[in-house]
Amino acid sequence: MTDHEEKRTLKEIQDLSERFLLNTYARHNVAFKYGSGEYLYDIDDNKYIDFMCGISVTNLGHSDPDIIETVRSQADKLFHSSNLFYSEEAALLSEALVQYSFPGKVFLSNSGTEANEAAFKFARKYATMKNKDKPVIIALKNSFHGRSVAGMSMTGQSKIRAGFGELLSGIDFVEPNNEEDLVHAFDNHENNVAAMIMEPVQGEIGIVPIKSGFASLARKLTLENDALLIFDEIQTGMGRTGKLFGFQHYDFTPDVMTLAKALGSGFPIGAMVVAEQFTDVFTRGTHGSTFGGNHLAAAIAYETLRIMISRDILKNVNHMSGMIFDKLKDMKAKYPIIREIRGVGLHIGVEFEIPARPISEKCLENGLVVNATNENVIRIMPPLTITAASVEEGMDIFEKTVKSFNE
Repeated sequence: MTDHEEKRTLKEIQDLSERFLLNTYARHNVAFKYGSGEYLYDIDDNKYIDFMCGISVTNLGHSDPDIIETVRSQADKLFHSSNLFYSEEAALLSEALVQYSFPGKVFLSNSGTEANEAAFKFARKYATMKNKDKPVIIALKNSFHGRSVAGMSMTGQSKIRAGFGELLSGIDFVEPNNEEDLVHAFDNHENNVAAMIMEPVQGEIGIVPIKSGFASLARKLTLENDALLIFDEIQTGMGRTGKLFGFQHYDFTPDVMTLAKALGSGFPIGAMVVAEQFTDVFTRGTHGSTFGGNHLAAAIAYETLRIMISRDILKNVNHMSGMIFDKLKDMKAKYPIIREIRGVGLHIGVEFEIPARPISEKCLENGLVVNATNENVIRIMPPLTITAASVEEGMDIFEKTVKSFNE
């Protein structure tokens, strides 16, 4: 082993990574060293504006002083004991999540995938209790719910599912925002629908919001069929859409909501919030997690939620969102390679007529971090705390980059 603080070049870090890390990511040629607010700095101290937030994770920006103090304070006391004992940190976090979402109870996990895995098991257990002998979970085409077996089974993208053999049965996929398709799916399975799962905004496919009519129909059909409505809010939760949770854009609440990503400001944690009338589905021994919601993770998540509530962050999201959408509309009128602009809040997708990866790489060269997804979509997801000056600076870089591809 070598000294962790030894300064290495990017080439040395790349060589180490290629030798010892499985090749599961298409990494960009940058290694970040530290961050502050909406800015990231690489190992050579080059500065970047962060319009990616670790894929909607660092919603409060980097190195928030209150988050850092919480980490220090809790680390001085206790990282982990066990879920076999009571935890003040986990209890306070769960109380706050319920207070600001809907009445119920919480299961804490380590990640979004684990939260969705819990939701899958929860739906199957609920179906057993309701004597649904051939339980079906309805999911949406183009969805993304994780890379575990259950997560992939509920994910409506063949590229995610391919190569892993036969996945779990009892999943039916419908076209997002297609009400006729949705009604047909419920009719086709009669009384065996256990649950429906959906993201308020489909993120990985390139930012596709679910329309209110479709979402309301899903709520109506699940109620009529004694089925659960599960909202995967792993990307949309914690203020990303301009409301604390994505479901708040509709006029109803789900039965189950899964959270992760921004919940821990970059520290791994996930959560499943279950409505009050379903809290008896999971009983002692039916589900668990060694590390889920441990003292450190729960303390950080609680502080993250406290900051979200106590500061004027959601107002800032909507203000900055308006600025970005106005700029993108102007760009679309000028640059024919922009096909469509979609999104809500600071969860924004720009679809191009050309592949998006080269655009994201050029943005990085120009000092802007964005994410390319679904072949030809750039996702714009800055910190919710970003200033107007930084929005203007970042969008100027984005336009400069797009213009270079349009010439």
